[in-house]
Amino acid sequence: MSDALGLLLLVLYITAIVSLAAAITFAVIKIFPTERNPKKPDKPDDGDSPKRGEESAAGTLFRRSKRAAT
Repeated sequence: MSDALGLLLLVLYITAIVSLAAAITFAVIKIFPTERNPKKPDKPDDGDSPKRGEESAAGTLFRRSKRAAT
């Protein structure tokens, strides 16, 4: 009987922790909602990064370093 009660308390403890995390997440999302339209960058792109669809030797994930570009 003691083992069953211990398992029940463990399940209740895990449920309480998950519920608390969900409640905190819900509250943070309601208090600080994300913007639908993100802000425009302060300075325009200088054109060093490859455009979508264009292939480069390094791929589109990494930009060329300034030392290699000069």
